[in-house]
Amino acid sequence: MVKSIVDERSKARKVVEDKNFDYLIMFLICMDAVVLGLLTIGFSDPSLAMTLFLLDRLCMAIFIAEMLMKMYAYGPHFFKSGWNVFDLTVIVISSLPIASYLIVLRTFRLFRLLRYINRFKPMKNIINIFLMILPNFAAMAVVFGVFMYVFAVMAVCLFGDVFIEFSDLPSALFALVQTFSLDGWISGIARPVMSVYPYAWIFFFAFVMISFLIMTSFLLSVISAMVHKEFKITSNL
Repeated sequence: MVKSIVDERSKARKVVEDKNFDYLIMFLICMDAVVLGLLTIGFSDPSLAMTLFLLDRLCMAIFIAEMLMKMYAYGPHFFKSGWNVFDLTVIVISSLPIASYLIVLRTFRLFRLLRYINRFKPMKNIINIFLMILPNFAAMAVVFGVFMYVFAVMAVCLFGDVFIEFSDLPSALFALVQTFSLDGWISGIARPVMSVYPYAWIFFFAFVMISFLIMTSFLLSVISAMVHKEFKITSNL
């Protein structure tokens, strides 16, 4: 009896570990992505909308069957793989009853494509670089957050009595984000403020220059980390 179960699990494992099985799941995820995109259009023909909905439900049923097959094939070892847990979590969230009404939850299934990045070297390199710069980005985010907060408080104290853009902290933060993005900040923010406060240019000039230095420091730290890693790999060879 036990041997029979082991043999069945071994056969199931061969199926779920086969490359063609992975490609089939990738194809279904991509097809489901197209279906979800079409569902956002809102067709006037109810039969077409129902067909798309049924296709989405069919993909969902196949994904659930895939998870059950993998859980059977691997047994308790299924939960030792981070990717398996990730897949299961995504499937559970997107299969909740409320997900039928909220397409946002159903789109979580598309994130499952991330597990197949190892099949494509360029995508794998992008993800590896992304993971490598996360510590630098977190440090930069903390520094930049403190910097934005300080300047937002200063802006409220300096300009908040006259300009609604700096009337409170959230508004000031939003205005400074616009200034940081250089999206019409001169004519839309800086010049109106300077017409009332002639020396406000010092504030905006300092903000733009310091934010530029923070971003430059972040980019240089990323380049330095990448060069150091490449040098370390070369030295080990």
